[in-house]
Amino acid sequence: MGKSSRLFQYFVNLLVAAGEVVRNWDHGDLAEAVRNLDKTLKEVNGNVSVMPRRKIVLLIIEHCGGRNIYVCESQDTAIDRLYSFVEKYWYETPEDFGDIPTNQRAAIRAYFEEKDGRESYEILTLPVLPNQTQ
Repeated sequence: MGKSSRLFQYFVNLLVAAGEVVRNWDHGDLAEAVRNLDKTLKEVNGNVSVMPRRKIVLLIIEHCGGRNIYVCESQDTAIDRLYSFVEKYWYETPEDFGDIPTNQRAAIRAYFEEKDGRESYEILTLPVLPNQTQ
């Protein structure tokens, strides 16, 4: 039996055991149904290897010309992309700001603080749903 077939069968067993608990909620042997559900959960947990959840990072930059959305593979990649944006538009900052700081976070903070809410950014970390072909 293939890995996906076994996984499917584990979840069918889990659903059957959960259904038994629901059916026995008001009548029947609820304790036995819960014991069966617990046994099934332990079986599934023992046989299903949990892959680490992959995540993506979404960078959203709101600016006077619209909105830029970037899908990044890490927080560092998002910060690099955001710094590139700030670097490109640093000329819009007041002259007393001088050259763009080499510290990315300091430059990003200074740029968006100067924009005073007219421009903003958000970095979101989102889970990637499992691929059906794995």
